[in-house]
Amino acid sequence: MNSGRIFTFLCFFLATSVFARNHRKVSLPNNARVLNQSVSVKWLDSMGTQYFWDKTVLGADSVEHILYLWGDARRGRLVASVADTTWHRLLTPYANEKRLPLKGRVFLSSLRVDKQAPGRLLFEYNNHHLAFDPKSVSVSPTDLRPKETVRSQKAKQWEHWRSWSADSTVCVYALEHDLWMARAQRDSGGNLLLTDSLRLTTDGEHYYSYSVSGNNMRGLKSGEHTSVNGQWMGKSHYFTLVREDRRGVGMLTIVNSLAEGRPKAESYQFAMANDSLVSQFEMWMLDADKCKLRRVDIAAYPDQMIDIPRFRGLTVVGDNMYVVRKSRLQDHTDLLKIAPGDTLAKAIIREVTKPHLNEQLFSFHVLNGGKEILWWAERSDRGQWFLYDGNGKLKNAVTPPTMVAGQIVRIDSLSRTMVLKGYGKEKCSNPAYTYYYKASLDGRKLTLLTPGDGNHSISLAPGTTPQYLVDTYSRIDMAPVHRLRNMRGGVVDTLCSADVSPLMKYGWRYPRQVCVPAADDSTLLYGIVYTPFDMQPEDRLPIVSNPYPGPHTDLLPLDFTLDDNGNQTLANDGFVVMTFSYRGSNPWRGRRFYTHGYGNLRDYALDDDYRTIQRVAAMMPQADTTHVGIWGHSGGGFMAAAAMLTRPDFYKAAVSASGNHDNNIYTKWWGETFHGVGHIPTNMELANRLKGHLLLVHGDMDNNVHPASTLRMANALIKAGKRFDMLIIPGADHALGDTYFLNVIRAYLREHLRGEQIPIDIKELQ
Repeated sequence: MNSGRIFTFLCFFLATSVFARNHRKVSLPNNARVLNQSVSVKWLDSMGTQYFWDKTVLGADSVEHILYLWGDARRGRLVASVADTTWHRLLTPYANEKRLPLKGRVFLSSLRVDKQAPGRLLFEYNNHHLAFDPKSVSVSPTDLRPKETVRSQKAKQWEHWRSWSADSTVCVYALEHDLWMARAQRDSGGNLLLTDSLRLTTDGEHYYSYSVSGNNMRGLKSGEHTSVNGQWMGKSHYFTLVREDRRGVGMLTIVNSLAEGRPKAESYQFAMANDSLVSQFEMWMLDADKCKLRRVDIAAYPDQMIDIPRFRGLTVVGDNMYVVRKSRLQDHTDLLKIAPGDTLAKAIIREVTKPHLNEQLFSFHVLNGGKEILWWAERSDRGQWFLYDGNGKLKNAVTPPTMVAGQIVRIDSLSRTMVLKGYGKEKCSNPAYTYYYKASLDGRKLTLLTPGDGNHSISLAPGTTPQYLVDTYSRIDMAPVHRLRNMRGGVVDTLCSADVSPLMKYGWRYPRQVCVPAADDSTLLYGIVYTPFDMQPEDRLPIVSNPYPGPHTDLLPLDFTLDDNGNQTLANDGFVVMTFSYRGSNPWRGRRFYTHGYGNLRDYALDDDYRTIQRVAAMMPQADTTHVGIWGHSGGGFMAAAAMLTRPDFYKAAVSASGNHDNNIYTKWWGETFHGVGHIPTNMELANRLKGHLLLVHGDMDNNVHPASTLRMANALIKAGKRFDMLIIPGADHALGDTYFLNVIRAYLREHLRGEQIPIDIKELQ
């Protein structure tokens, strides 16, 4: 589900420089900011020497560009920081010559190494070709030019919608919904010219198209050319394509009430859980030399899915094509190998994963021209990478079962190693933190590249065998640290660390990380608690839970952020606000954790929310369990209403925004993958249990969770004789990300949990 969490809160805070406009004001001046919160790294590589530069905020009023040089025998920093003012001074003569404005940061994008003098860097500024000498921090003109991008002058026939064979002698494309082919030959000057075009099919139509865009709601215009959903098979003249038949998929309609003139209906296809008619996938192979199109036999499961080329899952290595086939419930996954001219797809790896595939982590890589395959699978609780030979015979596990293996960042076929993400192996304050590792393909060695308790992201030096990486890590209660590391995980240099002291002196404080047992009293759940900056020991504050239950992910912030989802802003209104990662959510914590909700898509996270509120309140005497509220968006909105209806004496107020209250009319992928076949319990079935204050919010242009989900919830409450509040936001899509909606949440919870009626602040909406 596209959760659409309200990231607008952070932008809103930064724009207004005020966390709370009430009795708990914490005002921040306009120039207050986190220093060195991020670095922007660009790597340059030449002659064994690796450069990189970053753009770093080092002071309240200045930005400095820092250039580093590593490699060879020189292991230290060769270049100190160069502030914007220095760049301006160096570039002023060249800017003034044409009376052009100085843009001291823009030119860095064209930096390249001077191969004739590796100590220098070349760049272009205002059409001047210049050289930068890092040692003397000086700029001088040069006759050497940054490398120009070579672009052949192509006539109209070479437009992007044509897919050309490796030798550029034949291309395929779609004209309207049908498949066409054209040939080309070289003239006496060596230029390729189209010689003929051939129509290959006549059965293409809207929602059953050969075009890559022929199945969208808009359809295609008369005479429109588009690309084809497929690939050439290496250097051969065989082209393989995937064709999706969506003609049986049902329609949904939303009404744009704000359209000019008459309100406008907008319809779109939307497959729902348990639909009998869903998309069907075909694969076709074109022999361009014989102008012959044949169907490839890929059948294995009813209503199976084939990954589409423009997404992950379809790879050409050598002349062979590798395709992922999945069953409708995503519990069977096959890797198919298709050779040129072979119309029978061969399954070389078959995987059965119950109850369903971990789609967020699954992937594969074909190595060494097809001689080896890296395949991700969950054969124990934690997913691993496995190495197969080219025929699908298992060679060894590459990563251990002691961690959840994640995305591969780089593969070095020479040293037979790879760099990848991993989860849950290190002792840290949250097992969902991302760490980076270097693993040998034989499975014998695993090296941690990014030590440090926090969530990591890296910028890896270029090349298949990188020497360095820039590691940034942080936590919600720790500002970012930026370090240059070697490929053994050692620290080469600490580039800088973020500084929040300018905020601290105005009263800003970090939120609190917490870890408490789940409702089963054994599984540990990780969360964040936000309290008012001026909270006193004698305070008694209402509690607000802000959940997102997944199940495909959670939205617990792992990195440092000022105001995640507006929770700190809400806390400063006089609340204890908490958000947790519940059982049944985070796929980085292993199969037992993230499949907890399978078959129970309505209720699986409710007990954990109830228990975490009680456990946090036991640790914090200011938290008042007699005044508990809950608000959420999308899946969180669904859960907020479900919690309110399941424990009506505990939760006193709820805001349910864009909630999928009836998952039976939500997307097929969601309901069938995470619940299974059959009826999914709905919030409407609990409507007669409402006691407290419930606000339903939805945008009338939401084409993700259809407004019918909230309207059906309202109808059930009406039939049950319950009083509730509802807000339909005209023109809003699923995200609802505007300041009016954000103010409504704060006002509603303050009214019904604190007994304070406050107006919507019009100034904040402007």
